[in-house]
Amino acid sequence: MNEGANQGMVGIQGDFERVFDPHDYLAIVNGYDEASVVLRIHLVLEEFLNIWAARITQTEDLFDGTFVPFKTKLAISRNIGLDSGYADALHRINEIRNRYSHRRKYMLEESSLLAVRDQVDALECGTPVLQCEQFQLWMEGYDQTGQRQKIALTWATSDTKKRLAMVQVVLVLKLARWMQAEFNRRGIAYDLAVFSLPPFDEMPPTR
Repeated sequence: MNEGANQGMVGIQGDFERVFDPHDYLAIVNGYDEASVVLRIHLVLEEFLNIWAARITQTEDLFDGTFVPFKTKLAISRNIGLDSGYADALHRINEIRNRYSHRRKYMLEESSLLAVRDQVDALECGTPVLQCEQFQLWMEGYDQTGQRQKIALTWATSDTKKRLAMVQVVLVLKLARWMQAEFNRRGIAYDLAVFSLPPFDEMPPTR
């Protein structure tokens, strides 16, 4: 998934490896239903709270040893400096996730999707990031005959699941950039190792 044309892939290790795991994004893009997509999005965003709380408090894992609900993690993260705009966006997504958890046949209303989209678009992270409706999801793979296929999904041509994925990617990009800048400003050490992978057409097909 890239912002615009495919220019190869980038791998990330270190503290942010958990929020850029490609398996999560494959599950989000290929999710069977809205509930599974929202749940995976929620789990990725929870990792941001874990990273933030651990680094700010200089602990290995502030929430280790007991179950801590997302809402509690979010409140603690806000209390120790998480930007209120990002906290509000995460709170809204948590509310959406809870609706799926408590209502078996719940389907996300367009008004709710547009509200979280607009909230994510309004977030500042210090560097330009495409708005959700401008973002495209590029998907590549091999079909059953071994032929390479590539499709581009836009906001206008996507269903609710894919639109949720676009909102997720934009939010993750902004939150990661904001958090890195904040760690730097506070003089907090964190591990971020970035490496380039070969272009897709140079990678062997998966059999």
